Amino acid sequence: MSSVLRINGDSFDVDRFLIETGLVPYLHYRTGDDIGFKKRGKEKYETNGCSFDLSTAEFDNFEKQKTDTISFLTIHFDKLVKLRSYGLSPEDIPLIDFAIESDTVTYPVQNDYLQPELLKLAGDLSFGIRLSYYDKTYFNEIQDKNEK
Repeated sequence: MSSVLRINGDSFDVDRFLIETGLVPYLHYRTGDDIGFKKRGKEKYETNGCSFDLSTAEFDNFEKQKTDTISFLTIHFDKLVKLRSYGLSPEDIPLIDFAIESDTVTYPVQNDYLQPELLKLAGDLSFGIRLSYYDKTYFNEIQDKNEK
């Protein structure tokens, strides 16, 4: 999951949204549902929400992540543009999050481009965009653990 869409809000009717749109998230939850085990014990979600996998491209393939995200947003635009009718408040901003592998040691400056088509789709849907950079060694450590 290199690019995801996260939608949540206190009054967000996530169940009705998913039923009426037919969209299938990789995660959906309601206020009070268990998050899982944390250091201080079991924690609970404080809002209703869901998350969608927008791209399965590798973390080092930002161009493919953007292409896949544009495709998802374009295909499902008519469903996503109605999000506010499912109880999202103006303060509840759905978020597109790109996970990007970064080689910060080799490159002292990070420069990424977001094409107008992506920015327009996100803007028309009132979605935010986050670029989450992960040090390349982080992904190597995860891969090593998964191979064991």
